[in-house]
Order: sequence, then C-alpha cells, then structure tokens
Amino acid sequence: MKHFDEITIQKYIDNELSPEERVAVEMHLETCEECKKQVENQRVFSEKVKDSLDGFVPDDIKIPEFKLSYQPKKTRTLRIVLISSLSTACAILLAFFIIKGLKKEPENFDIYDFITIEEYDANKPMTEQLFTYMENNI
Repeated sequence: MKHFDEITIQKYIDNELSPEERVAVEMHLETCEECKKQVENQRVFSEKVKDSLDGFVPDDIKIPEFKLSYQPKKTRTLRIVLISSLSTACAILLAFFIIKGLKKEPENFDIYDFITIEEYDANKPMTEQLFTYMENNI
C-alpha cells in the first residue's frame, strides 16, 4: 500500500487538504498503523514548533487588511487586441488598393465609343446589331 509523504501529512494536520484528499488520507489511516504513527509524530512535532515560536511573537500583532492591486479586466485587453488587429488589417487593405490604383495602364490602351447605326434592339443578339465605333486614344 502506498504511504503518504510528509507534505501531505502536514496538510492533513493543518486542514489544508481538499475534501476528497482528506477522505482518502483518513481511509488509509484506518488500515495503516505506520502512517498513523507518522501522523501522530508529525502532529506532536508541529505543536512543539508552534509552542516554541509563541515566545518570539508578540500577542498584540495586527495584520493589515490584504488588498489586491488593480489588474485590468481581460475583456478590456481582448477588446484592445481586437481593435488593433482590425485596424492593422484595414491599413494593409487600404495600402494594397492605393498601390494597385497607382499602377499605370498600358500606353496603347484604346477605348472605343460605340455608336449604333440603327436603333438598338435589346431583343436581338449582339451579333445581329450593327455598330460602328470611334477610336479614342488616351
């Protein structure tokens, strides 16, 4: 059977174990005489140490109230990270579109203005429409 270490035994004596751990230790102590002796020896030793320290500590000690220092909420940090990520993505997209817009078109690019000879009939296919064009070089 597995025996408990000194740290676990001391936590048992000081009532610092979780309820599940405490039950496990108590069940083990019912069947293990060696661990019972070790718990009793450590309990006696702890009492002697506490008694010896009582002479060094004054009786009128006042412990100040413990206050946690301010820690920002995680939601605020998450919001800042989200906003900065989105603004970075927008800046990258804006730069991409600006650079793409600054590219010059080829010099021999022709734009044609189509003028119909006959009236345009939307029901006819484009291949049957008669068009003429004027060439504008930009």
